[in-house]
Amino acid sequence: MRIVVGSLQQESNTLTSRISHYDDFTIYRGSAMLSKIAVASLFAERGVTLLPTLYAQAVPGGPLAQADFMMLADELVDMIPRDGFDGIWLYLHGAMEVQGVGSGEQALLEKIRSKVGSQVPICIALDFHANNTHEFLRLATCTVGYRTAPHIDMEETQVRAAEVLLRCIQEKLSPQLGYVRVPVVVPGDCVLTGEEPLSSIMRVAQKLENSVGMVICNVFNGQPWVDAPHMGPSIVCYHETDQEIAQQAALTIGKQFFESRHDFSFSFENYKPELALKLAYLSESDRPVFVTDSGDNTTAGAAGDNAFILSRILALKMSDVLVGGLTDRKAVEVCERAGLGSEVNVSVGGSIEPSSIRCALVAKVIYIGDIEGWYGENAGRCAIIRTQGVDVILTANRCALVRPRIFEKLGLDIKAYRFVVVKLGYLYPELAEVSERTILALTKGTSTERLQDMDLKRITRPVFPLDTDFIPQW
Repeated sequence: MRIVVGSLQQESNTLTSRISHYDDFTIYRGSAMLSKIAVASLFAERGVTLLPTLYAQAVPGGPLAQADFMMLADELVDMIPRDGFDGIWLYLHGAMEVQGVGSGEQALLEKIRSKVGSQVPICIALDFHANNTHEFLRLATCTVGYRTAPHIDMEETQVRAAEVLLRCIQEKLSPQLGYVRVPVVVPGDCVLTGEEPLSSIMRVAQKLENSVGMVICNVFNGQPWVDAPHMGPSIVCYHETDQEIAQQAALTIGKQFFESRHDFSFSFENYKPELALKLAYLSESDRPVFVTDSGDNTTAGAAGDNAFILSRILALKMSDVLVGGLTDRKAVEVCERAGLGSEVNVSVGGSIEPSSIRCALVAKVIYIGDIEGWYGENAGRCAIIRTQGVDVILTANRCALVRPRIFEKLGLDIKAYRFVVVKLGYLYPELAEVSERTILALTKGTSTERLQDMDLKRITRPVFPLDTDFIPQW
């Protein structure tokens, strides 16, 4: 058996002004990509010969420029042979938005199908925050989504997609699709799989998936910071032979999701920015306390360049605080030119997003070097400065400080600070494990937690909470 494998991933945020480009992607080609996916050993155990193509991944960001998407998609598709293989396994995100195109996943599948035809099985692993179009789902043979948010089952999901693909090939199975779009949009930080009401919804999906003849029952929340008609939650189910059963399963889950729309809320402390900072500063703990700058969340595609929180910390005369991951390439270059131990006059913030706050500082440079990225890669140059008892991590590129190791490699002990600011929403699992207290600051920005502040014009209406007095047309 011969199977093509490939991956093209970026989560989009169309509210940010920065456009994503080809150079934002970390790319591995051919056999080099096999170390980046979780299914190579499974396929080897099953005696499968792999035909590797492309692994291209970028940190969440603004919509991808059309020409750059075409370069990536064409390269991946060009590496797929026209015949002589049994199936295709893909690992995509599901919320890649391309300028002038729309869904990048749908466009990629259209390209692949035009080359290999409609009969080749294509099974896809997707993120929980996928914004699925119906046409994309029809082009795929089967999709398998994460079951966790925060995400801890990425590898497991890749393997499940591989196992479904093997079934489709060996049993000549053509799963029948059931699809429901749920007219509800809630911020991802309110939709956690371990918390109600989503945990009950996920249990219903699992029970239905375990029923006779069902293949997969997926619950997707979607990526809410995308202004597109297909943005939002979707339920995607597959039955071995019966489309009506698959559709009924999707409808059952979708109705429960809609009926629970008033019950989604933050499962952790959340306050207006100044109160969040004051409460964090007054915390007494031997373990780290985190404040998340939710409106400038780089893992939701925001720029990470807003110095608003830093400006408030300084105005409140707080000390022994660490501000993590402020994007400003020019500020990093100023620090590098001055050298370690130097005093610098530097303006930080507002380097990407016009609405972001800048902050003029007199500071001492206490670190110059590289910073580790989200996936363990080298994420580029970094400087740490100290001003008025506050340490600030400056990064040349947009970064996501999602695990303690990233801080440790910079020589920072996060327990030594009264609190640590990170540009996230909910904490990622490894940070959550060491955190004593997490406070979400309801800051403004391109990853704002309020749908009403997003100024979305192209989404499908009606949708809750923008609209409240309507009955879904299931």
